[in-house]
Amino acid sequence: EAMGHRCSCPQKETLPVNLRHKFKVINVDDDGNELGSGIMELTNVELILHTGRRDSVRWHYLCLRRYGCDVNLFSFESGRMCQTGEGIFAFKCARAEEMFNRLQEILRNNNINVVEKAVI
Repeated sequence: EAMGHRCSCPQKETLPVNLRHKFKVINVDDDGNELGSGIMELTNVELILHTGRRDSVRWHYLCLRRYGCDVNLFSFESGRMCQTGEGIFAFKCARAEEMFNRLQEILRNNNINVVEKAVI
């Protein structure tokens, strides 16, 4: 699959997932029920959830209160200034620890302070 390849079918993934800053995720609720899936992208300034169904959801790092990971679960708490408002978001991801480490690295490199703490 070539980079930049786009499929006209909205159910298909349109982003290459072999990049270091993009992760396949499944959004889950407090009980572990699956709410939807997509690609979580970690940029230098924000987390972006690409779902293919609607506009991407963005969480600027400066609006995050805390974040953490546990086995195959990555989670974070957003503040009221985020696009979604206040809330706790959890995502199943086979590479959850890698996503956590990548986020740590980005925050450290950009001198952004967010608490590294298990959210769930």
